[in-house]
Amino acid sequence: MTVKVNDLPPGRLYTVHPQTRLADVAREMRQEDSDSIAVMEDGRLVGIITERDLVRAIADGVDPKQATANVIMTPNPATVSVEEDVSVVAMKMMRLGIRHLPVVDAMGTPVGLLSARNLVAILDRTHS
Repeated sequence: MTVKVNDLPPGRLYTVHPQTRLADVAREMRQEDSDSIAVMEDGRLVGIITERDLVRAIADGVDPKQATANVIMTPNPATVSVEEDVSVVAMKMMRLGIRHLPVVDAMGTPVGLLSARNLVAILDRTHS
């Protein structure tokens, strides 16, 4: 059985602007219980920030009250389309060493977020 990304309920994609202060990014992630957040500008996905990025920045001495999202974001992040097979997406995550991928529609507009945790759960169900 082939499971496509659009067969899954995509995780909600929380967003910030590139000029959002890191302290506010972290606060938003905490309030929404999200381990990643998309950085959007003019309706376009320009980056992604994960918990790992925040921890690394703080450990490196970045001041979260001064620095902004564009300083630590991963620019132009990899994405997946709603039509991709989840097993291919899992391989993509492994190959890239990432745990979160924004999901985009046919127009390239972000519509959700897919996490490694979501993939493991669905792949476990389909192979049981």
